[in-house]
Amino acid sequence: MQILNFNFQFWGLIATLLLFFHGSVAASESNSTLPNIVVILADDLGWNDVGYHGSDINTPNIDRLATEGLKLDRFYVQPTCSPTRAALMTGKSPKRLGISRAIAKNQKLGLDLNEQILPQYLNTLGYRSLMVGKWHLGNYTPAYAPPARGFEHFYGFLSGGIGYWDHNHGGGHDWQRNGQTVREQGYATHLLGDEAVVLIEQHQSQQPLFLYLAMAAPHMPNEAPQASIDKYSQISNSNRRIHAAMVSELDDQIGRVIRALNKRDMLDNTLILFASDNGGLISNNAELASTIKKLAGLGTYFFDRPVPISTLEEFAKFSYDGGSDNGVLRGAKTSTLEGGVRVPALLWWPKQVTSGTHTEFFSVSDVLPTLLEAVGGGEIIPEDIDGASQWRSLSKGETTPKPDYLVTGFDNVSLYQPPWKLITGDRLELYNVFTDPTESVDLAAKHPERVTQMQTIIENWPAGEERGVEIMEILLDMDTFGGPEDRLPWAEAAIENAKK
Repeated sequence: MQILNFNFQFWGLIATLLLFFHGSVAASESNSTLPNIVVILADDLGWNDVGYHGSDINTPNIDRLATEGLKLDRFYVQPTCSPTRAALMTGKSPKRLGISRAIAKNQKLGLDLNEQILPQYLNTLGYRSLMVGKWHLGNYTPAYAPPARGFEHFYGFLSGGIGYWDHNHGGGHDWQRNGQTVREQGYATHLLGDEAVVLIEQHQSQQPLFLYLAMAAPHMPNEAPQASIDKYSQISNSNRRIHAAMVSELDDQIGRVIRALNKRDMLDNTLILFASDNGGLISNNAELASTIKKLAGLGTYFFDRPVPISTLEEFAKFSYDGGSDNGVLRGAKTSTLEGGVRVPALLWWPKQVTSGTHTEFFSVSDVLPTLLEAVGGGEIIPEDIDGASQWRSLSKGETTPKPDYLVTGFDNVSLYQPPWKLITGDRLELYNVFTDPTESVDLAAKHPERVTQMQTIIENWPAGEERGVEIMEILLDMDTFGGPEDRLPWAEAAIENAKK
């Protein structure tokens, strides 16, 4: 009886092991058929900052992807950094998430820790998720950082922007690898490209890769290697000249990533999504200039003292030193006008997507469900999101649902019901942006019922508790990009904050 018992247990163990190894092999084979995913997010890239839109900036690598892939002609984001990134990671409206503007360095709340995000969904499908670049979804404690939110590896910075040479933000060094401060010499765009290439070279190809490459460029400050600046000597405006150099440096690193994927025989099975996080920051941004004038008198109201002139001068750089170009689109970064939210974007996956131009509406909130359906994960698309998968529209030209899309700017809110767009707040305007992309003909007076109906949707839009801090509080301890250090590096500050 003991022998029989032993035999039963032995062969039971063998059967279990065989099932385990068979399952492992099956999973490995299944994973090997999944495409790699590379999402490349530029920062403050204007509509007319890419060569394929007729720009005076050379972007051969981006142009190649656009020519061979699918140009996303009506890809919409949010007017500032954090809201776009929150929507990208969750598929939800930033207003629902309580993230209506850029997250500040001293802000205690980032993207809610209960939110499941894109790498976590992809990991359940067998992906290995890695991130390089700008996070900007929370930095107060390590719990908000990428390594705690589904990314196996993170290299880059947590804040809204750093000096390209000193890697500092708001008085603290903001450059890390997996929660540990690193101090490296070099231009940020080059260093981020270096890390992405190394990660691709070291990747074990039997497991599908998700690489989120959120580049710093061409966000302020306007800094670039002199050799790159000199290549644009024909551009008379100095801000535009440096901005052009920054975009070229960005394009060079994208080229390096493509070559690294090709060298590892991964490129043919890779889906690449490229986009800007918001519209370009143009010189003489009238809307931001108006905001600064308002701020000059608010210091006394909120704090019984004026905002220091030096602080306003620092903030004013956003209004006058952009150097971007949004072409015929009205408005710029921070605005819900087309120049602030309609951005260059493309999808490259020749095996599944035919080259051409996609003219259907596609928002950043649609990215998560679209990617999940594209790689066979349609069953895990969450139901409580605001976006919808556009995969069948992109890959087969089929009609897909286009959910209402809400964007929030500094002074106004816009609602899209393609092709209609209603702007409320400091103005009340209605446009058909498909036939009138320059927003030249206000149709509000001709369609009062539509205006009322869309206003009602805006008023009833689900809104989470605002996670940001008062803008005056931000102004008294500015989120400066670069400059001297006067406090702990931000990675170390997060560890100290977690102890409180």
